[in-house]
Amino acid sequence: MRILFVAAAGAHVPWIVPLSWACQLAGHEVRVAVRPLGVQALSNAGLAVVPLGDEKAIQEAQNRHAGLAYKGSPRTLKGNWVTQPDLLDPELRVDMASRILAAAEGQAADAVEFARSWKPDLVVHDSAATVGLVAAAAAGVPAIGHTFGFAFGFDYRAPELTAVYERLFTPHGLQPVFDEAYIDPCLPSLRDPHRIPWAPMRLVSYNGPLVEPDWLVRRDDRPRVVVTPGLTTTLLDKLIGRIVDGVGGLGAEVIVAVDRASRAGIAARDNVRIVENFPFSLLLPTADAVVHHSGVGTGMNTASNGVPQVVMPQSAVQDFWAEKIVGTGAGISVPDPDTAPADAIADAVGAVLTKPEYRDSAQALKRENEAQPAPGQLVGLLEEFARGADACNSPLVTTA
Repeated sequence: MRILFVAAAGAHVPWIVPLSWACQLAGHEVRVAVRPLGVQALSNAGLAVVPLGDEKAIQEAQNRHAGLAYKGSPRTLKGNWVTQPDLLDPELRVDMASRILAAAEGQAADAVEFARSWKPDLVVHDSAATVGLVAAAAAGVPAIGHTFGFAFGFDYRAPELTAVYERLFTPHGLQPVFDEAYIDPCLPSLRDPHRIPWAPMRLVSYNGPLVEPDWLVRRDDRPRVVVTPGLTTTLLDKLIGRIVDGVGGLGAEVIVAVDRASRAGIAARDNVRIVENFPFSLLLPTADAVVHHSGVGTGMNTASNGVPQVVMPQSAVQDFWAEKIVGTGAGISVPDPDTAPADAIADAVGAVLTKPEYRDSAQALKRENEAQPAPGQLVGLLEEFARGADACNSPLVTTA
């Protein structure tokens, strides 16, 4: 069987790797398609990668539309707008959908050409990589979404979104198609019901290759605190120095994890280590606390490793995730990070390090994740979908 995985770029890349590996190990032919920004990370994972589109053109197209992951975006959003975007103002809803679809338009021609030549039996796509649906339509095969902690519940059949969605398909002589189901690696306590059936899956962290350094596991008695501003936003960058100053007063070992050292904005010192592109899958299990921007990727990986977290949200998407983490009891949210003094940050980190209830709640999240089906257990379900079976009746599939 041939399975085409379609990944989104940036911090989304790791999500789809474990299931791709599982399908390869089961003997299936696998290709992973992604915009140029994600090619290197996926090829480092040992996968056969197909580049889609021109990166500069994709970014320019996306920048013509607003999103909610940036400072200045609306933050007084009501209700569960992530899974029910109809709660949002219609103009904002169209702009958000258009931003997601703009990336897909820039990749669609390449996706159609590859799908028609390689002829996959199934397409599994990151729910943020809508171009996967175009590939499925071109190949005439089912499409399965793969979420990344949450999936924006856009119903592209809605009148205000129909036209922009159809623009993905009509230039290629295709009719619009929709996902039959989702694969969802979100931890149950952090998951919202989807509008279509979904199959839960264990989150298996993958963040790249590493030659393991001695310091990673050979530790002293100090608590280890990881500070990271994430990959998809720079909102927390200018606050790293203040965070480190606060945490440093706790006598902790501080690891500042960034994609490039210049983003840290500080120099390494006796209690501070700066690491570049360090795999979270290896770093986070050694941490006693993680301080971050309240990103979904960092938050999910931290939760699946049973580590308490201190989140510093500065956008609507980050606010949404902060509420999730705080609601589980596994972390603390620092309000107004721009003005929060170093001692307030230190108080929050000190609390999650010393109060056992935070560690207990974080460990409960880890156990939740471990109880979910491993990626290898989902391969049979994908085989059913590819054969055209009504796989939504599978005991692995859940409906709201």
